[in-house]
Amino acid sequence: MMPKNKKRLIFIFLDGVGVGDPSDKNPFYAAKTEFLPFYDGNLCLPDGTPIKKIDPLLDVDGIPQSASGQAALYTGENVPKLLGQHKGSYPNRLMRKVIKEKNILSRLKNKGLKAVFLNVYPVYTRFFTDQHIQIRSSGEFHFSPEFPQQFKRRLSVTTCMIISAGQVPFNEKDILAERAIFQEFSNRWLNEKGLPLPEFSPEKAAEIIYNTSRHYEFILYEFFQTDLYAHRRSFDDQVQLVNDLNRLVKKLLSLLNLQTDTLLLTSDHGNLEDSSVRTHTLNPVPLIVWGNQGDELRDGIHALTDVTPTILTFLGTASHKR
Repeated sequence: MMPKNKKRLIFIFLDGVGVGDPSDKNPFYAAKTEFLPFYDGNLCLPDGTPIKKIDPLLDVDGIPQSASGQAALYTGENVPKLLGQHKGSYPNRLMRKVIKEKNILSRLKNKGLKAVFLNVYPVYTRFFTDQHIQIRSSGEFHFSPEFPQQFKRRLSVTTCMIISAGQVPFNEKDILAERAIFQEFSNRWLNEKGLPLPEFSPEKAAEIIYNTSRHYEFILYEFFQTDLYAHRRSFDDQVQLVNDLNRLVKKLLSLLNLQTDTLLLTSDHGNLEDSSVRTHTLNPVPLIVWGNQGDELRDGIHALTDVTPTILTFLGTASHKR
């Protein structure tokens, strides 16, 4: 358990969520979500905490994409500008080099802070260790002969980050012990794949996030169903997903201490907020910072590239200079 006087930050990342119009094309508006009101005209939480719009474009032409946006978010570097374009899906060699050198997990751990990526890697956990996968200083991968072929071209920014930081990911035993959660926190998807795991409500997922956060100064949870639903699912399904996330955030905030805990929630690009298109959008992304020093953190963040430096400064590991 962390000492009570330690700063503690929970970072929830929702993939593909922007701030949209207050219209029936926006599932956040249709759901009338109190804790995720991601539409113009109502950008605040029930307690008055403002929701800020921040820039995912980063002075680069084109539509923002996941890999370059997340790399910028978790390193503080303007990765799209470095590439000369926005890049989707999975990071290339140059991006992996930046992630290895600059990722927030490694930087926190190198300063002696307890930091962890909360997502579970079921079944294949053992392959995401130094024995089976490494990222060289050049950004090139090195795989063991046993590393599953199907994953070699599907390694996300956060996966590259935990590999670089030397974190052994959580596995399905940690779900059973209620120490960590899957990217689809209900576990219904895993049950459909044949893993006998308990089904978690949004409130139970929030409790797990809260309880695990008591042991760390920084935890990150990544939820990318938002982007997948925006690309593939019906509007009714999108509204249901938004309602579930609203319940999770509501429960989590009810557990947190306004004076000692900090919740930061943001995204990499827009998508789900506009159901009239199946592509990403040019919309700004929402930033929620609630709790301890929330105003100061919020004031320091204007774009994706500000998030990591601001967190590092808050936790006492770095200045804002990049």
